[in-house]
Amino acid sequence: MEAEAEAGRGLRGFRIPGLARRRARIAEEKQARDIQTRLLQRQPPQLEGFDIACAWQPSAEVSGDYIDVFELGPDRLAVCIADVSGKGMSAVLLTGRLQAAVREFAPGAESPAELCTQVNQTLSGPGPQTRYVTMFYGVLERGGRRLRYESAGHCLPVLVRGDGGVEFPASFSGVIGIFSHWLYQNQEVELRAGDCLVLVTDGLLSAENRRREEFGYKRLIATVEKARVLGAVETSREIVTAVAKFSGGKFRDDASLIVVRVA
Repeated sequence: MEAEAEAGRGLRGFRIPGLARRRARIAEEKQARDIQTRLLQRQPPQLEGFDIACAWQPSAEVSGDYIDVFELGPDRLAVCIADVSGKGMSAVLLTGRLQAAVREFAPGAESPAELCTQVNQTLSGPGPQTRYVTMFYGVLERGGRRLRYESAGHCLPVLVRGDGGVEFPASFSGVIGIFSHWLYQNQEVELRAGDCLVLVTDGLLSAENRRREEFGYKRLIATVEKARVLGAVETSREIVTAVAKFSGGKFRDDASLIVVRVA
């Protein structure tokens, strides 16, 4: 009996640390998800001549998606969507640093390229870096209905024109957070009435069905075209619903998007 009791105590002593680690991991995951949820904007400000909506579909694992829309003055609005590499608390903490840097530098930045340069210098530390950020940052201007932007290694946005044409506003600059000396360039596109601009993270495009096919740009464009008469909020819902149906509701990565409709 004494041997059995001793064995029991040893077994319990073995199991308790494992249980404690599991509870600690669950608590950390919950904390990371709470922080992430606070960082992701749901009700963006609006700019005359545009209809803007944001949406986010979380995955099982906590990721580093960041979406943000904020005012830069009475006639300008910043739109930002980014994806931090990795998962878990470390990715979320880097997302928090990213948001703080974007919000700090955006009001004084003369251009999207300058903003990306400043954010990159802030997030690029000394020595080899293990995490990086892909980011699309743009400024919507009410006068002239213009979008000035820079894409730091982020997946291409989709611009579905009111006349049915499809464009991919491109830029092929480096990601943020690896090399502080990297430079960025300004890009520009004119928007017209009836246009729909969709900014996404890779988690939306890479969502897979049972045959391991990805949702991809073709299905995204088809969904936007079907929602042609809808507003930005309804269009964002249609996109999230389409991806969820395609993937059976199983998202390997967070899926985030910003929809901008031009009035």
